Amino acid sequence: MNYFAHLHIASLTHTSWVGNLLGDFSVEVESLDADLWIGWQLHQKVDVMVDNHEASVSFRSMPRKGRRRFAGIVQDIVMDYWLIQYWDRFSSVPLDAFCDQALFGLVQDKERSPERLQNMIRSLENENWLANLGTIDGVEKAIYSIMRRWRHGEYLADFVEDLELVIKQAEAPFLRLYPDLLKFVDEEMKKSRGHTQPRLMGLATL
Repeated sequence: MNYFAHLHIASLTHTSWVGNLLGDFSVEVESLDADLWIGWQLHQKVDVMVDNHEASVSFRSMPRKGRRRFAGIVQDIVMDYWLIQYWDRFSSVPLDAFCDQALFGLVQDKERSPERLQNMIRSLENENWLANLGTIDGVEKAIYSIMRRWRHGEYLADFVEDLELVIKQAEAPFLRLYPDLLKFVDEEMKKSRGHTQPRLMGLATL
């Protein structure tokens, strides 16, 4: 999952907005404040669960131009696309309101963020583009952003050429994966907090 899904999980678990994004940024884990560390750890668990889920394995094996070994990178982005398409199924908070809440939470901890995340938060302050991740243009921009930063970024070009197919291929895997992911996160939060009652708040009926 990419930024949007991790922010959604942060909102449901009442953990740090910034902390839940830190898994995608270089940080010194030992120096993190406790609340940021909890979010960082949750991000790691989510990534492992998603990578190993049968729906992810299925998505990575689908025929397309892009090489299978890099499909997981693109999967994270197109799963965000489908989360936004199906937002009303997974949240009772209107999409625009959620995007504003996420931005507010990120800004609160901007100064405790690594430089690259600070830059991302500043770009959100200038124009909150989170909802745009649910558009083809937004998906394309997200992939190009990775291509610019990553030394092997050229390997993602084939996915851009085949983008409409790639997005379509991700719909069914997303619908299998995301409810399981939210159940997984709920169980992890119960274990970490010692509660027996569900901790996910504001989740619409699946």
